Amino acid sequence: MRIEGVIFDLGHTLMGLDGTWDEMFERGVADLAAFLDGQAAGAGAGRIDAMEFARALLRRRDEGYAHAKETMREVTAEESMRWAFAHFGLPDPLPELVQGACDAFFAYEEASWGAYPAALPVLRELDGRGLRLGLFSNATSDRLIQRLVDRFGFREYLDPALSSAGVGIRKPDPAALEPFRAAWGLAPGAVVMVGDSLEDDILCAQRAGVHGVWIPSREDARQEGRSPEEWLHAAGIRPERTIAGLEELPGCVEEMGA
Repeated sequence: MRIEGVIFDLGHTLMGLDGTWDEMFERGVADLAAFLDGQAAGAGAGRIDAMEFARALLRRRDEGYAHAKETMREVTAEESMRWAFAHFGLPDPLPELVQGACDAFFAYEEASWGAYPAALPVLRELDGRGLRLGLFSNATSDRLIQRLVDRFGFREYLDPALSSAGVGIRKPDPAALEPFRAAWGLAPGAVVMVGDSLEDDILCAQRAGVHGVWIPSREDARQEGRSPEEWLHAAGIRPERTIAGLEELPGCVEEMGA
């Protein structure tokens, strides 16, 4: 069957992180604490121990991440932030306080992402062939994902551009790919899922009946506990194709029938 659509992951597929996750979380905690310290008492945050709040949020996010991995239902950054405010005696924080706190927590991470050099050329080439292109990213903040899509100029090529925070479902639940079937009207065999995660992207592709192309990321980019080698031998996860970098994707897709 002819390949007519490609669904991309975002992080470590179209863009890379300049740093480690430990660095992102450490700086996120510090920036969040600084934000809270700068809030007026009238916003309700003035009586909060900012650093204790930030550390509690990080623990809550860890719990939410584990729960989301198990249930394939996203726990958003906003949900975790509201829990933290309630835990510290502010059960009904102003929406702008919650959003500002989330933006502060993600600011350093957002600045640390950079588009891969091949990303836009590959998107342009595939778009020029008439393929439908979309994106689905597992992430706790849809606001962050949409800003990154705009910042790197991906928006004009990716429709739809979705996140688990936005739709509530995480890969590898095959339901995550249902919006693309509905929007594109393509048979599963005409679609390719491209990503760096065996346990999220490739397993999702297998469960949804679409093709899977794996681009292995560097090991310190992973948040998951298992190594790629372990996942290759777990749950029957087998990528249909494996490529070393995004620049190989157009040729790979062409070989698959596009």
